[in-house]
Amino acid sequence: MARGGLAAHLTVEEGKVDKTAPRRKFLLAHKRPVKTVVLLLAAGALAAPLLVVGLSPGGFSNASFSALRLCALYSFTLIFMNIVTGAARLPVYMLFNPRRAYIFHLTTGALGFSLAVAHGAIVVVTRHYAGRNAIWLIGPIALGALAVTIFVALDKKRLRRVWRRIHQINYLIFVAIFIKAMVIGSDIVTHDATSYVMKTLMIIYVVIAAGATAYRVWDYERAAARRRLRA
Repeated sequence: MARGGLAAHLTVEEGKVDKTAPRRKFLLAHKRPVKTVVLLLAAGALAAPLLVVGLSPGGFSNASFSALRLCALYSFTLIFMNIVTGAARLPVYMLFNPRRAYIFHLTTGALGFSLAVAHGAIVVVTRHYAGRNAIWLIGPIALGALAVTIFVALDKKRLRRVWRRIHQINYLIFVAIFIKAMVIGSDIVTHDATSYVMKTLMIIYVVIAAGATAYRVWDYERAAARRRLRA
């Protein structure tokens, strides 16, 4: 996005943040402790994949398999953060500097996609898909769809009439990847403590993402209702 476009975008969002709607008063009144909790949770989420792989049976003994697992887990984690910071951008902008939060949103999307590509490349090179059922195809299909949504988002100025609708496919991609992980994920289907931890974390991520998405839809409907009343 051009600098002028980004500035305009942030100005609009900051204008929304300044409103004293009751649902926003709590965040504004408790900004520092809530911000600290969010940062600690984010740090924990980023540390989790490394701990899960390192403490699992076998640990980092197999370099290619460890890289495959880390790429998958970090890709899922970063895409989760990307979805939440996009869907719940107004509360996020109240807690953090809007420009930095927007850059974080873009960065998590780019890194999540890059790690998904790396994961797919390792799967193909090591033939890790051999013997798997057809559900592993969710991976390459989701990766292709994610590439499309990113391309559209990068060109949203020219595709302003359709980019938002296409970008919303990211929510379906996230759910599809979650289903794939629950069925054949290397760090999910085993029966050890680390797999139970990672499974629990991924379920929590999906619940949080669903809540952020529901908030986005609710806020959008309220804004649309206000526009209709003014009209």
